[in-house]
Amino acid sequence: MANAAPMTDEDVCAHIRDSVLERRLAPGTKLTEESLCAIFGVGRTTIRRAFLLLKRDNIVELHRNRGAMIASPSPEEAQQVFESRRLVEKALLEQSIGKINAVSLETLEVHLKEEQGALASGNIARWIRLTGEFHMHLARQAGNEIMSAFLEQLVFQTSLIVALYGPSNSGSNCNGDDHRNIVDALKSKDLDSATSQLMHHLQEIESQLTFGGPQAADDLQAAFANVRTA
Repeated sequence: MANAAPMTDEDVCAHIRDSVLERRLAPGTKLTEESLCAIFGVGRTTIRRAFLLLKRDNIVELHRNRGAMIASPSPEEAQQVFESRRLVEKALLEQSIGKINAVSLETLEVHLKEEQGALASGNIARWIRLTGEFHMHLARQAGNEIMSAFLEQLVFQTSLIVALYGPSNSGSNCNGDDHRNIVDALKSKDLDSATSQLMHHLQEIESQLTFGGPQAADDLQAAFANVRTA
């Protein structure tokens, strides 16, 4: 069988983003070029380009003499992220309510089933990623690409924040019942209820944060154990 096509900087970026979203990479993890070149089977130029993409989305910090590492939001930044999410998601929901139709509702229903399936099978990493993606599905209903792209950055920032400050025994940054309640409100075209459910949902996530010391960084080989370069 022929070898797989070489990975691009966007492929590497996507793998690192998914590892952050699934919390397989802790905030503060050092991303060494040599290790990542070996893991992904690419050269240093590809890794450096991926770092620039990740820096743009505030997922990676680049430091002179220390290299790249997964971002570690401060408590103040964490609070600002949640403030921003409340403002952005509320505005997107208001824009979406008149555009919700049978097709978009079915998309959300399918996504909820995927969340439930991942949880039932014990695939917590997939569940965590899907719970973040739910908010992006909601955002896309508004048709506002600029705000949706901004929200995507905030969702990744939220995963970093929960990994850093969330309860150690918590498997997810989202409650599946909350997602169901939001979709049910959308079915009824009840903007007040949908907004109330969404704001309560975000508040619940933020209320579980404890601003203590950072967690230990993860091992790169373990985080990308599922990567196949050929």
